[in-house]
Amino acid sequence: MSEQADAEGSPRRRQRAWPSWPAGIAFLAAIAGGIGFGWSYVWQVSDWWLGGFLALGMLGLGAGLTYWGVYLHHEDVAREDFPYPHVDEAERAALTEELECNEDVITRKRFLGLLLGAGATILAIGTLFPVQSLGQLPGDTLFHTKWRRGSRLVTTDGQLVSRGALSLGGFVIAFPEGHTDSAESPVALFKVAADSLELPAGRESWTPDGFVAYSIICTHAGCAATQYEDESQLLLCPCHDSAFDILRGAKPIYGPARRALPQLPLMIDGQGNLAAQSDFEEPVGPGFWNLP
Repeated sequence: MSEQADAEGSPRRRQRAWPSWPAGIAFLAAIAGGIGFGWSYVWQVSDWWLGGFLALGMLGLGAGLTYWGVYLHHEDVAREDFPYPHVDEAERAALTEELECNEDVITRKRFLGLLLGAGATILAIGTLFPVQSLGQLPGDTLFHTKWRRGSRLVTTDGQLVSRGALSLGGFVIAFPEGHTDSAESPVALFKVAADSLELPAGRESWTPDGFVAYSIICTHAGCAATQYEDESQLLLCPCHDSAFDILRGAKPIYGPARRALPQLPLMIDGQGNLAAQSDFEEPVGPGFWNLP
């Protein structure tokens, strides 16, 4: 029973029994690498340690799987007729030895499987630690700015923009009061002849005294559209030469931009200062939410 017969009937010895401890050591290295990687990240030690532990974990996992697949996993199948058993002490002893050998192999595989699972799990958990460096999820913040109903317009130095601040044809960059550092909120404010505006329906009340305001964040790639041609009354983006017609809802006239700049609804408060009626009715910047 301890030998197999070859095609000619002569006995064929078993393949060499490779030890399982190299695979076990490799999987233990993977476990140590995963734990070390998490420890290095939490305590913010040198990047050398961080990379070294990650390499140790990946190499340990790969080396263990390779050794297991090459030396411990055999696909040989022994086939032979199994005669009706009879009482023979020599054969009984050989059968007992064979069963004990197989039991050892099954136990070894189970042990290595546990080490493999532990190593892969700990390494995976360890590599998840850097996820917290991404910060909080943006939620719906990409769809809103700092503008609220009653937010007064101020210049970059915090000065309020009153109804007399601009003459006809004037132009200024404005922010919501208290948020001059808000990157998504700046608008270009213009003073135009009220009867020259051709805005989409429903915006008649958004332009008191001929004041009209649009987001300066280009809808093509997010650059700041801050160049104004007063003769053609076009707002230009210097990055890719998109041009927006401020008299017609900031529709793009030429360039790669395909969407109009969002318009900010304006009003004049009781003190004669320009303020917002609400936030923009659509997200500012490139149309990330509506990609084909």
